[in-house]
Amino acid sequence: MTSVAKPSLDRITKALAVAGAFVAFGCGNPNPLPSNSTVRVWVHQGEAQGTTYTVKYVSQDSVSQAAFEACLEEVDVEMNAWRPSSTLSKFNASTEVGTAFSFADSAGVWEDVWRISEDVHRLSGGAFDVTVGPLMKLWGFRMERRDVVTPAMVDSVRPFAHFADDVVRFVPKCEAGGAALSKSDPRTELDFNAVAQGYTVDAMSQVLLDQGVTNMMVELGGEVKCLGLNQHGQPWRIAIDRPQEEGRTLQAVLPVAEMSICTSGNYRKVSVVNGQRFSHTLDPRTGAPVTHGLLSATVLAPEAAYADAFATVCMVLGPEAGQRWIAQMQAQGEEVEALFIMDGAGEAFTYWATPSLEAQLEWLEPLDKYDPTLVE
Repeated sequence: MTSVAKPSLDRITKALAVAGAFVAFGCGNPNPLPSNSTVRVWVHQGEAQGTTYTVKYVSQDSVSQAAFEACLEEVDVEMNAWRPSSTLSKFNASTEVGTAFSFADSAGVWEDVWRISEDVHRLSGGAFDVTVGPLMKLWGFRMERRDVVTPAMVDSVRPFAHFADDVVRFVPKCEAGGAALSKSDPRTELDFNAVAQGYTVDAMSQVLLDQGVTNMMVELGGEVKCLGLNQHGQPWRIAIDRPQEEGRTLQAVLPVAEMSICTSGNYRKVSVVNGQRFSHTLDPRTGAPVTHGLLSATVLAPEAAYADAFATVCMVLGPEAGQRWIAQMQAQGEEVEALFIMDGAGEAFTYWATPSLEAQLEWLEPLDKYDPTLVE
């Protein structure tokens, strides 16, 4: 799950290999629409947020391409970290401390994304944190390269890189009108990498719902939302990738209806710091990269924004803690399912899945179940 970002080869090809949950068009039991039906399949495709998108829906009439472009622009103008004129870029570049940074937020993008981010931060006990950007830079996980990082360097950044009101604050309705942001340290930056694409998928789906379309598959950068049925009258079929460093192999296919499916993975981006290879998944609670063997986490939830953020939480927590957290979410009434694929410690990959999801998986490359007692 990735937010609005500068186009790159990694980002543009994410829908081919990196994230792991994508549409398998043409799959499903053949149950075609009647030949005299005026209902047909419509497809919109393009580039946005440094990656690609596909919108596929079953409807009598098409929806204007301009409607999707307007939706994408509403998010982009607010949260594109590579667009100097975006609200996010302006706030991150601001050196003003303690004073309100006011803006319109006319589409309510900030209010929505902030609410979701606070919610997941709370639910995850801090494993999800949108102020993690300075720590990612410290470890060389952005554009910069870093060979050595010491505990003292981490400690020097953490005071202005944790999600709390005394560090950064958002007011959806301020006295001057519109919304406002403020920070207590000029070095504080916001990073919505783990929620913005999922949120955009939800917004694009709403464009279709507003036009009366109820059967759809919306995908952006590998984050997917499926509502209703496909053109064959079956649930949409989503392919899950094998977490390999090069090339693409499909691991499994999952039928999805009335849910979103998002995958977070760390198997393609690594850096060497302090002489050790680290993936680009950082635990906000420690300020350091994770070292467990979870390679990818695929999460299903009704809203893509939450599925996107939940997948990141699982990648931070790791196999055992991630399983416990998903079980806790289900016990609290959250409609969530998950599939983890783990490094087999030099052997074949292993997996863990919630029972409901496991029962629906169609394995293309079968895996052994994860056994924590065999982990070195």
